Amino acid sequence: MRALIIDDEKHCIESLSILLEKACPQVSVIESCLNGQCGLESIKKHKPDLIFLDISMPKMNGFDMLSKLSSIDFEIIFTTAYDNYAIQAFKVSASDYLLKPVDKQELVQAVETVARRLQAKNNAQLMFNKTEQMQMLLENLRHGDTAFPRIALPTLNGYEIVNEQDIIYLEGDGNYATVHRIKAGPLVVSKSLKYIEERLHNKYFCRIHNSYLINLREVVRYLKGEGGQAVMSDGRELPVSKQRKNELLAFLKA
Repeated sequence: MRALIIDDEKHCIESLSILLEKACPQVSVIESCLNGQCGLESIKKHKPDLIFLDISMPKMNGFDMLSKLSSIDFEIIFTTAYDNYAIQAFKVSASDYLLKPVDKQELVQAVETVARRLQAKNNAQLMFNKTEQMQMLLENLRHGDTAFPRIALPTLNGYEIVNEQDIIYLEGDGNYATVHRIKAGPLVVSKSLKYIEERLHNKYFCRIHNSYLINLREVVRYLKGEGGQAVMSDGRELPVSKQRKNELLAFLKA
């Protein structure tokens, strides 16, 4: 896959290039840029499959650069020294993000994720509009304290945009999770329950079991027991682990 590296720190570009050459031979770095303007010109010129993009850059940061594009038809892996709320939001819209200094194994996994997405797009001729996704992300960042924002959930075919208030509960199964929603069928997500839990914006979600994450506003009853059971609005009775029972009851009584 043809890739660009956009980062205002030359040593970061060099170290990432070396790491890619050693660990990810399927990636060909066709150009590197030290600022956002160069990045825009390089994207237009080369039409890459993938860009490695720093966020904190002078004059035009990575996010500003993306907002200037009329369409985004490439995959994005953010490389940044900052792990904060914005990064969590970015991660649901990008293929992945990597904290500096970049870890070799995390880089390999991120590139493998990109490869799977590109293959899926080729097979299914997906027409997923990442520009709309980025606009949605902007809204989430601008209104990050709203009661229920939206979240982009990765599926095998692209992303599903879900209002968090429509989620009843999530059920984990290894590297996959099933999202049970109000007035919609189950949605299988190609990420672990932990991955989704870390990216949900709202305080009304509670982990009650290794396999279950619930929307507290959709709990209609709690049944006593060793751990107990949470009865959800769709009638499903979900087990509560002994270790998480007190936390759930504290939420429900708050």
